Amino acid sequence: MSIEGSSIPLTINSVIAESNEVNLEINKEIATAGQETQENAVAKEEEGFQTKKRKKISEVWNDFDTVDRSKKAKCKHCQSIFTLGKSGATSSLLRHRLNCVKRKINLRAAEQQSKLNFLPTDSASPSILTVHSGKFDMEQMREAAAHWIMMHEHPFTILDEEGFNLMMRRGMPEWQKISRTTCRTDCMKIYEIEKKKLKKSLECVDKISLTTDCWKSKTQKIEYMVVTGHWIDSCWNLQKRVLSFINVPPPRGGLQISDAIFKCMKEWGIENKVFTITVDNASSSEYPTSNLFLQEVQKIKSALDIYAQHEDLFLKQLASKMKEKFDKYWGDCNLLMAIAAVLDPTKKMFAVEFCFPKLYSELDASKHISKVKEIINSLYEEYVVEETNKGTPHLSEPESFGSSSARRSQQNSVYNWDDFDDYCAKVEISETKRSELVDYLEKGRLKKNEIPKKFSCLEWWRMNRMQYPILSKIAADILAIPVSSVASEATFSAGTRVIDSYRSSLSPNTMQTLLCGGDWLRHIHGLKKKTKLKLIKKLFFQYLPLKIAV
Repeated sequence: MSIEGSSIPLTINSVIAESNEVNLEINKEIATAGQETQENAVAKEEEGFQTKKRKKISEVWNDFDTVDRSKKAKCKHCQSIFTLGKSGATSSLLRHRLNCVKRKINLRAAEQQSKLNFLPTDSASPSILTVHSGKFDMEQMREAAAHWIMMHEHPFTILDEEGFNLMMRRGMPEWQKISRTTCRTDCMKIYEIEKKKLKKSLECVDKISLTTDCWKSKTQKIEYMVVTGHWIDSCWNLQKRVLSFINVPPPRGGLQISDAIFKCMKEWGIENKVFTITVDNASSSEYPTSNLFLQEVQKIKSALDIYAQHEDLFLKQLASKMKEKFDKYWGDCNLLMAIAAVLDPTKKMFAVEFCFPKLYSELDASKHISKVKEIINSLYEEYVVEETNKGTPHLSEPESFGSSSARRSQQNSVYNWDDFDDYCAKVEISETKRSELVDYLEKGRLKKNEIPKKFSCLEWWRMNRMQYPILSKIAADILAIPVSSVASEATFSAGTRVIDSYRSSLSPNTMQTLLCGGDWLRHIHGLKKKTKLKLIKKLFFQYLPLKIAV
């Protein structure tokens, strides 16, 4: 019994355990299936809820993402995290959106990339535009700041001012402060770059005239010498550039000055191109070409003759002293003014024949007129020899369309007429060729009704350079020579402003960089200084080298 009794309970327990395991497996399957069904239902319910929930219409969500089950908001630009209240208010997000620096930078970059910026070129013509990438470049800002300093003669310390940097950062958060040392270095680099460009452009110039003068700085007790170049460019525009502004140490005699001028010519590579050198003279930013001076001289002489016979004793004495100085200076014929007037198509030789009898006695006038004719003929012959020695380069016609070989065969068949070419060569050699000078002088001058309102003598020669190739070169060289004895007001007044009592420690090299570089940049950017009344008066009274002692 005991054995049977003991075996029965073991069997029942095993059956019960086995059935429990089966039930557990069934319950798991039921639970899994129920869970999947519940999850699907929740998903469908959530999908239905999402389609029905209120959309986020605030602009703030364009710059924020919701995180942590929509309990927090994260800035897309600076990654800052903000806790959202139960009400869902976005006032704190709006405040951050308005003040986020990285958002402003990103928005500006996106705007600049989405459009093309057209900026003026670095030329004197503001109508020419170039495409700009629109991206902020601090290197370009430093270059522009150096241009600003040099063109307007500002001190380096202006870039250290807090107000200036505050203004720049308001418009450009990426702006970085530029130290005075960095600005000076940038100015030196720009000076060297522009100097190379100007030196390269002077290689295409045949003749250049120089003017020079000396000036002593009151604050530095140093004497400087300025050398200015004058020439006609390929577009027949009168150009002027300050080539050198150097310190001339004592003793400052003629030998030292001439040596400094020669060093300047060697430095610029123009020692074989200098046409004239006018000492103790430099022109202002704008000055008339030399063809306009002879008539003004004649007007002054006529006015002095009238006032020398005036009834008023004071005016009579004043005019008599001025006339005495005038006659002393104009006792000899000024050939430059005379030749320049002849090269004016509105005057030609008539100007000399009209003015000289009013400036000189009848005998002297006749001698001077003959001398002018002799000099202008010899000058023309000299240029003819020079052009002959250079030779005429062979000009090949550019190919525009069609086969080159077919065109050559056509040319050979049509133009290969050797007998005709030989005949023309003999006839052309036997005939006396009319010179450009004779042709120019024998043709009538331009009458008043033929002269446009804005007439330019240089422009006329540019338009007629094909008809008068040699004579036009003479006109370019002669008309570029500065005739008036006007003090160096433009350059030296700039020197006075740059070397004030606060900047008297500037070195001569820095002075040359600022004054020469500023002059070049003003021409590049088309900046013209306003002429002051005081300067106009000085230019008027120093129009001729007359020293009046009253």
